Amino acid sequence: MDYYYVAAKNILAVKTNIKDFKWSFGHNMPESTREEYEQCEVKINLVMEEFNEDDQLETLGKYHYFNGSPGGNKIYYTRNLAMKEKFRIKAENLLSDEPKITVNKNYYKFITHRIMNLHSIGYILTDLAGVLLLKKGFAPIHCSAFQKEGSTVAVFAPPSTGKTLSSMMACMEHEAKFIAEDLAITDGEKIYSVPWTSSFRFYSNVEQSKGAKLKNKATKVFPPLEYVSFSKATPITRYVDSDMFLDAEVVTHVAILEKGDNEVTIQSDPEAIRKLVNFNRNAFHYLKSPLLTAYEFFNPELDIEECAINEKEILSTLVKNSQKVFSVKDTNPTHYAQMLIDQITQETLV
Repeated sequence: MDYYYVAAKNILAVKTNIKDFKWSFGHNMPESTREEYEQCEVKINLVMEEFNEDDQLETLGKYHYFNGSPGGNKIYYTRNLAMKEKFRIKAENLLSDEPKITVNKNYYKFITHRIMNLHSIGYILTDLAGVLLLKKGFAPIHCSAFQKEGSTVAVFAPPSTGKTLSSMMACMEHEAKFIAEDLAITDGEKIYSVPWTSSFRFYSNVEQSKGAKLKNKATKVFPPLEYVSFSKATPITRYVDSDMFLDAEVVTHVAILEKGDNEVTIQSDPEAIRKLVNFNRNAFHYLKSPLLTAYEFFNPELDIEECAINEKEILSTLVKNSQKVFSVKDTNPTHYAQMLIDQITQETLV
């Protein structure tokens, strides 16, 4: 049975026989329809099944644990496990309108993170989605975003600075409209919502689970516990009503959060572009994906480097198209939301 999951409306979707599939672009995605899947710019078909095409591997070229043929549209990953079991992946037609990744149960079950050249299926699809988006003029971006009084701000920040918290507070406490809390997609003009990332979990005003209460107390004694989760990721709809969601909006402002004394500073375009490229490099790893690198070795048309060039161009366009690009500094991340709102609404209030 096929299940359809739309990570970003009209932009990115997955068809799979894995129910409740989870990846960077969605942990609590509601099931969608084939029609909505077909409307998306980037579609990926993920299949989990047992397969054995080892008889073909002997005639193919070798790239570490991958096999493929020059100019071919298919590569295999095969690696011994135990008791004559194997890890298997097959990647087909990555340059087509519907690339297909086939994985056997052993790989899907046991490889859940990045271990050397073993990347989980979630990571593999995240890297593949990034490349496919970039080839079509879209870039995944590591940011949060919201809209207030007609202004739409994309909020970027170094890891663990407060971009998720700031946008969630803007939506939950200041009636802003929700676009993203951790990850979105842009074409340089609009920002497209990826609402199912679910990295936001603990916020004392709404989270009343025993684990959350215990964590809040323990964090006062041992601050690093702030970054540890004691519960499963919950959908964003737990915190923000779905009627406050926006799917695609023109970006009017770009904000960069930084720790420091209370200050708002206009950013030059070159400096802002440099920072946005850096933030994306920390979040997305398609340039170092073992599967994509192997596929490109056999089929150079994939051209991963071209994708990196496209990424910088799209981020540059995003910055240059914005009405204001600014940094916000404060020692208390709970202050960011109000500071951001002040900056993006002050022009409309004049």
